[in-house]
Amino acid sequence: MPRTIRPTALLLLVILLLTACEQAGYETGNGPYSLLQADFVEAPVGSDGRLSSVLTDDGDSLLLTQPYLPQWQAKADTTYRALLYYNKVEARAEVVSCSLVPTAGILPTDSLKKPMMTDPVRLESVWMSRHRRYLNVGMYLKIGQTDDSDALHHLGIVADSIARRPDGKTVLCLRLYHDQGGMPEYYSQRTFFSIPLQGITTDSLQLGINTYSGHVVRHFAL
Repeated sequence: MPRTIRPTALLLLVILLLTACEQAGYETGNGPYSLLQADFVEAPVGSDGRLSSVLTDDGDSLLLTQPYLPQWQAKADTTYRALLYYNKVEARAEVVSCSLVPTAGILPTDSLKKPMMTDPVRLESVWMSRHRRYLNVGMYLKIGQTDDSDALHHLGIVADSIARRPDGKTVLCLRLYHDQGGMPEYYSQRTFFSIPLQGITTDSLQLGINTYSGHVVRHFAL
């Protein structure tokens, strides 16, 4: 049965909480986390609802030391985007934790139901996976406690245009859509998401993000 990447919508997104994936500091030596690694992966769920292997962003296919049952509601025969913490044991992955990573499909500007919003974020990093299947974004969102149940961050990736460079090569111009949505700005919450790049036919892309320090643009060859 063919497998498909199961996306997680970023528009109308409640805060992306990945703190459960983070490990506290540990001592060096041969402790339980002394060989701990972390990778963004494609995680195919088999017909039994379990993971038996993953594909890392470096392009490495890793078998797991034993089948792993995800703690999220996984659909059989579906591939998910995930953040995997694991120990490398004899060329296999011994899972410590595995959490979903939201994916952001690229939306045309005319699909937005409201004007483009570019409320600022604190950008940590933007990087492309080595196998060039995903553009990954790490950033911090401002959050705070509120009695307003409608106060939510709204996020998305919007395609502005395709530009043509003097050498004739084309550039897909993307922007981060971010509506603070009435959420108070008291604390910073770290979050990640991935942008699938399959199907893009331009020579390169650029991603524009409005930050508290000003507008930032990152360029990547495809």
